[in-house]
Amino acid sequence: MNKIKSDYIKYNFIFPEGTNHSSYIYQKVFRSIYGYSQNVTKKNNKIYTYLRKGIISEIPYIKPGKNTVILPLNNKDLLLDYFKTGINPTHNWKIRGDWKVDYNIDTIEVDSESIIRSLEYYIKNYKVINIFNKNNLLLNEIEFCINNNNINKDYIDYIYKIINKITSFNWYKEVYNDSEYLTNFNNKVIEFKNKFYNNE
Repeated sequence: MNKIKSDYIKYNFIFPEGTNHSSYIYQKVFRSIYGYSQNVTKKNNKIYTYLRKGIISEIPYIKPGKNTVILPLNNKDLLLDYFKTGINPTHNWKIRGDWKVDYNIDTIEVDSESIIRSLEYYIKNYKVINIFNKNNLLLNEIEFCINNNNINKDYIDYIYKIINKITSFNWYKEVYNDSEYLTNFNNKVIEFKNKFYNNE
């Protein structure tokens, strides 16, 4: 079993004395990291579920325990910036709030099986906004682009940018050949690039 270098971050939020774990600020601070699902009831009484992205929603990660997270190398800066500023995609706070955070960072080695599980889940559930302005799975959109012509170049570049981000993770580079799912995904990536960027 291979071991993959990764960033291990342990954090501890410090709230004003008496802050309850069910309080709004407590919930918002943690939701800002991992994102959350929000159910909204419309006037027609239908319930719609919206996914609110967090700081690390665009990054594969492993959560080994409370207040700890493991990330691919060189992807911790977004989280550290959040610890310092409170800026996040989940909540547009006018006021950061009265909280602080202590954290430690270490480089550790993680078994390849855990990395593969994280990457497979991440890619299988990665959603993009398609040309019809709807959420759809990334792999479906890659296949859609491969199987169709006359697709807007801006959209092709949008998918290409996401693909490059995923395949640049050190986790991906280390393990994609060890997973049937990731190998199949990588073959689709190659097919996509050959079709649209072969001459570059």
